[in-house]
Amino acid sequence: MRLLCFCVLGIIGCQTPEYRTCDAMCTELVQTCDYDAFPSMDSCMQGCASQSAAGSDIEGHEQCIMEASCDTFAIVECQNAFDTVE
Repeated sequence: MRLLCFCVLGIIGCQTPEYRTCDAMCTELVQTCDYDAFPSMDSCMQGCASQSAAGSDIEGHEQCIMEASCDTFAIVECQNAFDTVE
């Protein structure tokens, strides 16, 4: 039981700030907004990881998405402003 708790805490503690930012942004897009471009959390997280690896401002993107408040046009503007992967 202690080993299980140690492993879970280790995994949670090792999450990078980018991972947490992607998770928050994807939760907003997939679960809150039901945004069609991302049918699952996994697809959104993969896209976010690609953007992060390409040097995109993930924190700025996440802030823009939160401010969009599920407005599809505002979300598309955020995508256009922050996407670096072509």
